[in-house]
Amino acid sequence: MRPLRAFVVVCVFAAGAFAQQQRLDAKTLDRAVTNTMRAWKIPGAAIAIVQNDRVIYANGYGVKDFTTNALVTSDTLFQIASTSKAFTTAALAMLVDEKKLSWDDPVREHLEYFRLADECASSQVTIRDLVTHRTGLSRHDELWDNTPLTREDVVRRIGFVPLSKPFRTEYQYQNIMFIAAGEVVTHASGMRWDDFVKTRIFQPLQMTRTVTSDADWAASDHANGFRYDFTTERVTPQQPIDTTTIGAGGAIKSSAHDMANWIRFQLAQGFFDNRQLVSAEGLGETKTPQTVIRLDGLTRDTNPETQLLSYAMGWNVQDYRGELLVSHAGALNGFRTHVDLLPRRNIGFVILSNLGRGMALVALRNTLIDMLTAKMGRDWNAYYLMVDRKADEKEAKEKLDRQARRQPNTTPSHPLAAYAGDYESRAYGTVKISLAENGLVLRWNRLTIPLAHFHYDVFTAVSEPDDVDEQVAFSSDVDGTVKTLTFFDETFTRR
Repeated sequence: MRPLRAFVVVCVFAAGAFAQQQRLDAKTLDRAVTNTMRAWKIPGAAIAIVQNDRVIYANGYGVKDFTTNALVTSDTLFQIASTSKAFTTAALAMLVDEKKLSWDDPVREHLEYFRLADECASSQVTIRDLVTHRTGLSRHDELWDNTPLTREDVVRRIGFVPLSKPFRTEYQYQNIMFIAAGEVVTHASGMRWDDFVKTRIFQPLQMTRTVTSDADWAASDHANGFRYDFTTERVTPQQPIDTTTIGAGGAIKSSAHDMANWIRFQLAQGFFDNRQLVSAEGLGETKTPQTVIRLDGLTRDTNPETQLLSYAMGWNVQDYRGELLVSHAGALNGFRTHVDLLPRRNIGFVILSNLGRGMALVALRNTLIDMLTAKMGRDWNAYYLMVDRKADEKEAKEKLDRQARRQPNTTPSHPLAAYAGDYESRAYGTVKISLAENGLVLRWNRLTIPLAHFHYDVFTAVSEPDDVDEQVAFSSDVDGTVKTLTFFDETFTRR
């Protein structure tokens, strides 16, 4: 793979000392990145590396998209997705400094409408709980990524979803609680979350290209996201979803160049350009472990060199081959991002890519850490390709197992017209089932999906562009009238 790239050395390698101490040079770095891109079929990527408050390396590789073949530079915008969460917790830390809130305030002190389905938990949930993935709620991302709901609407709706685990007992990644945290920022500061992070973080850090809105993104110099099909091994354009609602949980779009300043700010404990933007204590709290993450299954496979893994507030904290590693990944719209800090070495870096293969960035992350800390290397691409293949094969097997459970030669218990109608859920809203010429069609918010009969009163809703492959099961009452359907594991009741 020829490294199509735009190369920027912002600080002539500090100078040769960095290369000598870490046994690293630009060619070695380029080779590591391009090897990963080739192994994983990544169209475009960008990285930036910071050491001792200096941007020692910033580089773009490959292309923004296959239509124009325009080259990625260190100024090209990527969607940084869930690495936005650390911006939200930094914003909260600023408000803690100003005594406008505390981490352990009950959320209801700031958002009177906030609730969980468990009333006891509702009264106890704190701001700290919102940003540590321990409320007991599972993901329910469909509430924001397939709907036109506002941020407040989504936070209100999640209150009707039953907890899947007892409150504060287990780590469960949850984006909507970060949306709620962004609404807390809005309430406490009097500014929309978007405006707060722009004026209090982006502008002081000279992150001049970084934006939160999709309109600003569309008008910018940006990459386009791609998806990878495991079965065909093809890379195709990813159909993007609107990121307005995810807000504080993942709406930021940034470049390697801008993110380098964010990393400088983090490593300098809130200090940037002769200003203390947030107290070291406040920012340090965001990197203090809060919730244990169990190292089993895919999590163990993803972290083979880690003994302890935890979630802080917008950051993961773990050990990696004897190093303290503070990091976070992001995944959205065919983009993958990794932000990684080695605080004890005063080193940090960002990796941005426009292909939805997260393990690729973990492979490159580990490779870069090994290089930057002069550790014995390992073929991380080979290892994580194996892990990725194992995960894909597990998913494929689950689909085959589902198909094997299908009872052949069955028919629906009613004429198809009997299933048509509106079905409602307090959390998920209205699903409309209509009868078309070729069968039933499901409509829910932005989704319109034909239903294929599976067996009995069970149908499948499959839309590859929308990443939807769900079963839809109808149930009847004792009189034989179709009354409910399940979709996204949520029950909808007929009007």
